Amino acid sequence: MEVDVEVVEAERGVWVLRRDGEQTIASVDPAGSGGSVKMTVEIRRPGADPLVLAAEVTDARRAKIAVPARAGHDAAPVIVRSPIPGRVVKILVKADDAVKAGQTIVVLEAMKMENELRAPRAGRVTTVRCAEGTAVEAGQDLVTIV
Repeated sequence: MEVDVEVVEAERGVWVLRRDGEQTIASVDPAGSGGSVKMTVEIRRPGADPLVLAAEVTDARRAKIAVPARAGHDAAPVIVRSPIPGRVVKILVKADDAVKAGQTIVVLEAMKMENELRAPRAGRVTTVRCAEGTAVEAGQDLVTIV
């Protein structure tokens, strides 16, 4: 199965995928070269485990997302990182809070849009490494879940 999505590259390795009025921020790990870019895209979905998909971008604005390459998670701690530079608008969890998979934990403003960062799996928050109103860089650790 393939799905057409609009693609906006926020910065190297970080893309915003839009379809039917919804958007997902994807960390992209390029794999290959040539006329098109082949990559894997990790998509975090509300209420579900992160999904890693094979993708092929044939031009700067469109992408074809193919069948899943793998799915699931392990029991190791998960660090939720800022996918793009932005400003922390709201923190919805604190240390020792229990979270459900897909629960919104941080709201990040970037590119004039608010992006909800969600827990990739159920667990307990051990650390929160950001504060409301502060600027964050791409890849910066925000919340750790075990």
